[in-house]
Amino acid sequence: MNGNNKYKFIAALAGLFLVPFLILSRHFIYGERELERKDMLRYLELRTQTGAGIISDVLNLNYSLSRLTAGSGSGQAGVKEELRRRVKEAPFIYSELALLGPSGSELARFSAEKSVKARLDYASSQVFAEAKESRAPAGAVEYGDYTPPALVLCEPRAGSVAKPEYYLAGRLSLAYLGEVVRMMGKNSSGNFGLVDAGGQIIADSMSMSIVKPGLKAPPEVVKLLQVSQAREADNFSSEVFFRGRTYLAAVSAVGGTRWWIYEIMDAPSISARQTSSWAVRVVLSGVLLIIIFSVISYLLALRWLKEEPL
Repeated sequence: MNGNNKYKFIAALAGLFLVPFLILSRHFIYGERELERKDMLRYLELRTQTGAGIISDVLNLNYSLSRLTAGSGSGQAGVKEELRRRVKEAPFIYSELALLGPSGSELARFSAEKSVKARLDYASSQVFAEAKESRAPAGAVEYGDYTPPALVLCEPRAGSVAKPEYYLAGRLSLAYLGEVVRMMGKNSSGNFGLVDAGGQIIADSMSMSIVKPGLKAPPEVVKLLQVSQAREADNFSSEVFFRGRTYLAAVSAVGGTRWWIYEIMDAPSISARQTSSWAVRVVLSGVLLIIIFSVISYLLALRWLKEEPL
């Protein structure tokens, strides 16, 4: 066998094995990427579930008016003193706390900033109307142009269910809650955030809510929220297709509220960046072994198929 035929034989033999191997390797790589996407979706769902639990705990500990005055007794004097103390101890959260009569008349008001010009009239506010009608706590997020979002709350207290003795009200800054959200989203590969019932961003890891207070959540997140609410699911993760791009997103409901934690990532960049090195090594090792065995096959063919002289 001349030299050219030798290389042709080795190349032909290697090609016969490489073609089916590379076809299978392509399916293997794509399957491995698909597993990575599913694992990433589970990871995002776990992160949002954990984040929703943390936010729920923070709200219960720091943003519950009934909890604030739980140890003050039933008398209004004790409640007033407790509200005064809370504003003095944590003005970065309790911007303003107030005690209202059954009709909404102001019995006491304690503000962290004495020079505040825009004083909220709780009696004519929507949250007071909702609390009075439902006989249950009511709240709404307030967005300002130059201040962090604030939570305006109103809760009926004492007396009978039909006729509360008084109401607790207040404006609580969500700056602290925003820092908690940003800390949780510090290691996010995309955007991690908290949105209210209307889909407006309260806080997010990319600080978009600081630049534009009251900014609407990305359409991909809004779409996922709509699907989750339609399915009545507290946790949901999925690929979201929007304007020719694919995103991985997850949402989780914050217990006791109508707020949601979300996290969203760009799927194509993840797939291109996170193909496991072991999968590439497996394919390259297979190609190298096929080439080596092709050479060995040629050498064995020369030895075993060589014609004996007559």
